[in-house]
Amino acid sequence: AGREYSDRGLEVSPSNFQVLFPRVMLEHQTGEAAQGDAYLDRLLEATRPFEYLAAARMPMTIAAIARITGVQDRLEIAEATAEEVLSARSVTPRDAMDAKVGLALLAVSKNDQSAAAEHYAYLQGHRGTMIETVSSVDRLLGLLSQTMGNLDQAMAHFQEALTFCRKAGYRPELAWSCCDYADLLRERNAEGDRAEAISLLDESLAISSELGMRPLMERVTEWLERIQARPSTAPSYPDGLTQREVEVLRLVAAGKTDREIGEELSISVSTASTHVRNILNKTNVVNRTEATAYAARLNLI
Repeated sequence: AGREYSDRGLEVSPSNFQVLFPRVMLEHQTGEAAQGDAYLDRLLEATRPFEYLAAARMPMTIAAIARITGVQDRLEIAEATAEEVLSARSVTPRDAMDAKVGLALLAVSKNDQSAAAEHYAYLQGHRGTMIETVSSVDRLLGLLSQTMGNLDQAMAHFQEALTFCRKAGYRPELAWSCCDYADLLRERNAEGDRAEAISLLDESLAISSELGMRPLMERVTEWLERIQARPSTAPSYPDGLTQREVEVLRLVAAGKTDREIGEELSISVSTASTHVRNILNKTNVVNRTEATAYAARLNLI
């Protein structure tokens, strides 16, 4: 549907950067990197001659794409463009914000602690907001805090990002927030962090699978395989069920609706529904009644 609306806009105005920006992100989020790069090239052309509103968004778009794909070949363009925007006399607060978000993402990519601290201070006043199709400010503050080495502060921001995304219904951003939070927990490696990281990755995988976010799906799947391959006292479950799916299955067996499951596990209704569908597929049953019988037969409740 996003592509269909985008195509309509591009038919009318092929170089409209307000249509090209979300199209670039859509293609990269769904793993269509070649298409995304083609639209990014069109976007770069659309900013020439220098157009502040388009140029201000360019750094954060390039930096966000680098985090999605792991390819960092355009970061110098992003940094130079951001500095050019910020040095302009006529720069507006909105343009400055977009350019600084790009620099903040670059600081995370480069693991630059001093730059991260600078951008953290600036972005603090924008908590609880969403930056275009790129990131929530709360998640970005979590990434900056992690880069600065303040893991407890980062945890607080990631938790705020999860709450914000669930309340607002920003599911792609929720999937990335879960993944980044899990990365932090793996780095911290305190008691209980491994189990929490697996739970977050399960939720991220459920959302990204449903929405077709292939790069994130592959990243999360790889991390889950690595984590679950390590020796652990955590129980293994039949038919490839994850720990989160067993939690959902137990609630299904207790007669809970998807909404009630979401409320109990602090996940969205859509994510709860996705978990239920995955459980039915993995266990080869057709409804919740059979799923309950399956859980009872294997002593999962």
